[in-house]
Amino acid sequence: MLKVEQLEFFYAKDLPILKNINFQVNRGEFISVLGESGSGKSTLLKLVYGLEEVVSGRICFEDKLVTGPKFNLIPGHPDMKLVPQEFDLLDFVTVEENVGKYLSNFDIPLKKQTIEKALEVVNLLDFKAQFPNKLSGGQRQRVAIARAIATSPKLLLLDEPYSHLDQPLKFELRKNIWNWAKNTGCTVFLTTHDAKDVLGFSNQIMIMKNGAIEQYDTPENLRNNPVNEYVASLLGEYVVLKPKEMKDLFGIEISESRSALIYPEELEIQSSGNAFQILQSFYQGRDYLVEVMRNDVILKFYSKSIPESNFVSLNLNQYRLI
Repeated sequence: MLKVEQLEFFYAKDLPILKNINFQVNRGEFISVLGESGSGKSTLLKLVYGLEEVVSGRICFEDKLVTGPKFNLIPGHPDMKLVPQEFDLLDFVTVEENVGKYLSNFDIPLKKQTIEKALEVVNLLDFKAQFPNKLSGGQRQRVAIARAIATSPKLLLLDEPYSHLDQPLKFELRKNIWNWAKNTGCTVFLTTHDAKDVLGFSNQIMIMKNGAIEQYDTPENLRNNPVNEYVASLLGEYVVLKPKEMKDLFGIEISESRSALIYPEELEIQSSGNAFQILQSFYQGRDYLVEVMRNDVILKFYSKSIPESNFVSLNLNQYRLI
């Protein structure tokens, strides 16, 4: 459905924004782009939508070339909808009128039904008579998402769609958009800097750094087999041990050219063995994240309770090489 090949983009030749971007998105997939600020995520969405001119390479949507502002009187692909970080709402009309902005007036009952369904997805049906300037930032963001959803696009592009939301609303909206996309068959392509936004709600995740793709894979494969430490750093807590540290702490020999990446859940307390000094514990809700040290090396593991002793012995169940 969407194919990007050898995409390059820059505003100045010595300052590349995107470098050799290649990927493909199938119809109905939910794709997330995860990366730090400045990694090129938002620029990629604008190029896919047709708001910027491609410098090199090409973008094809349904086997047709996506062109930029030079070739379109009104920039933006007609079968896509982009929700940018700036919401562009009309403050002098109601939420209902904002959501129905791009809908036909030919069938008014159908239009009202479409608007209400879109507002239900973002949990704002009770606010349809309100004016946007009376809403919070998170509510305005959800109005913008509902306006895009109401048009039934083939491809929905969301730039940091959960950035203004409180935690309880985040989970609800992630779930609602995921279910809406699956029920309608809409393809979704969103950006975020928070792995919690996408790990449970993506078919594929693209990790970006400095304008390049570090890894593009399923959520499970990204976490189980990150290609480097940067990818792992975006997905949660971890530690990296050098070959000498692996041998000293656990008696495991690995190649001198590799390192071992270990997640907290891969360490567990055992009755005997090397003693690690407990440094501190952090309550996580279901359990505690415990930091320990031995030979000046800090490790992290999860525990259902705070260990009573100042020292614990740990068993390493699993690791991966990077």
